Amino acid sequence: MFKIGLDLGYGYVKGVNQTGKEVSFPSLVCEGFDRPLSGLFGGSSGDGENNLNLIVTDGAAREIFVGELARREGRNVSFAFDEDKAAHPATQDLLAAAGYLLFPEGHVPVHLVTGLPLEQYIHKKDEFKQVLDRFSVFVRHKEGRNVKSIRFAKVTVFPQAAGAVYHAVWDDRSKYLVKGGYLGLVDIGFKTTDFIVFLVEDRLIMREDLSGTINAGVSAVQATVDKMFTAKTGGRLDVPELMRLVDSGRIAFKGEELEFSREIEAIKYDFAKTIKDRLKGTWGNKLNFFHSILLAGGGATALGRALIGLHPSAVIVRDPQFANARGFLKVAENEGRKMAAG
Repeated sequence: MFKIGLDLGYGYVKGVNQTGKEVSFPSLVCEGFDRPLSGLFGGSSGDGENNLNLIVTDGAAREIFVGELARREGRNVSFAFDEDKAAHPATQDLLAAAGYLLFPEGHVPVHLVTGLPLEQYIHKKDEFKQVLDRFSVFVRHKEGRNVKSIRFAKVTVFPQAAGAVYHAVWDDRSKYLVKGGYLGLVDIGFKTTDFIVFLVEDRLIMREDLSGTINAGVSAVQATVDKMFTAKTGGRLDVPELMRLVDSGRIAFKGEELEFSREIEAIKYDFAKTIKDRLKGTWGNKLNFFHSILLAGGGATALGRALIGLHPSAVIVRDPQFANARGFLKVAENEGRKMAAG
């Protein structure tokens, strides 16, 4: 069975399949339209993740822009923050796009492992799994004829932060799994920050009282930057310009290049302090008994320096944005080995 680990994040979709192919694109979807001049001036072409102009058929055929293409050329794009991720139309389209990029050629059964924020996992995992079990669409690129049938022979839904733990510790278990100590992982996403804690004994024992979801992520930084920009310039930013400003610290506005790097760094540090304070409030004096704290998620790259001070052992995991997707693939591989053994 072909294995895929997929992190359907609120800000970015990250996926990896068993051949090692990785994809990452913004979680943006909009209605597609004709672009007769798209090939001029070195514009994107082909059917890769930067040019996802897709035709999705699930009864009726729809043309959509997904990811970078929606960010660059879409009209009125926005991130979907609906709590009911399973039922949101954008989730279906992001799933179709990820499947188009990650599925093998031909009719091969696929095992998908994906996740939900920890609190959603507790309440919504069965509903989400049912949606994925029923999911069935045909997808092709507008510029091509190759059609892929996206459906899943097996679906596993896993807590997001727990997936990142698999990725972070699997290849160096002796370093992190110190008996009697606590292992914590903080997964800083776009809309939420998950944190999960394990007591290390002969096995990992999840401490539910020390684990949870903070309903704030990198989008809170974007919202504050947006307000700062309006206060200083009187202008308003749409999603593409806001993403560019947060990433680069500068933006062209009314014929000038404006520099906001210092202000944006201060906003990031303020947000990181909020996350640290929430974690310290939950963990209390147990924090003194942690052996390792791992920082993962796309926000770990942006905020990691500010969060390192949470604990002497706090480190950013390797390739933090892909930590959940790679961990989910590990889960699929482990389940595959168990099935093969018996």
